[in-house]
Amino acid sequence: MNSLTTIQKTFKVFQVLSKVAMIVSFVICGNALLYLLLIAIWHNGGGVTGADMETMMSLTGSSAIKQMIAALLSYAVYALTDGILFMYAFSYFRTEQKEGTPFTQNGADKLKSLGIKTIVMPIVAIVISAVIYECFSVANSGNQSNETSVMLGIMLILVSLVFRYGAELETITGGKNEN
Repeated sequence: MNSLTTIQKTFKVFQVLSKVAMIVSFVICGNALLYLLLIAIWHNGGGVTGADMETMMSLTGSSAIKQMIAALLSYAVYALTDGILFMYAFSYFRTEQKEGTPFTQNGADKLKSLGIKTIVMPIVAIVISAVIYECFSVANSGNQSNETSVMLGIMLILVSLVFRYGAELETITGGKNEN
C-alpha cells in the first residue's frame, strides 16, 4: 500500500500543476486576444491609455500590422490548445484521485484519450496557425515541431495499456496482493 500512497500523492501534485498550467494557458490566450484588440483600436486611429505600441511590436517581433495580427492570433491558438490539453489532463488526474488508483478501466480510457489528444491537438494548432499566416499573406517566422507532443502522446497511450492491464489484474485478484 505504500506504493499506492506515493502514486496518489504524485498524481495529486500533477493534478495541481495541470490546473495551474491550464489557467496560465488560458490567461496567455486572453492576453494575446487583448493585445489583438488594442492593435485593432490603434490601427483604426483610436487611442489606448496605458498601452505602449513598442511593447506590442517587441512581443510580436514585427512592426507590420498584418504580421502582428497573424502572430497574436497564432499565439492565441497555441495557448488555447495548450489550455484545453491541460484541462483534459486535470480531468484525468481528478478522476484518478476519485477512483483511488490509476488501475481502472475508466482511468485507462481517459489516459488513452489524453494521449490521442496530445498527438492531434498540436497538429491542429500548427495547421490553424499556418492558415492564419497564409490568410494575412505573411511569412510564419516560427518553426513549429510536433515531435515532443507525438512522443508524449505515444507514451501516454502505452501507459494507458499498462494501467488497463493493472485494472484487469485487480479484477482477477480482487485487489489482493499475491506476494
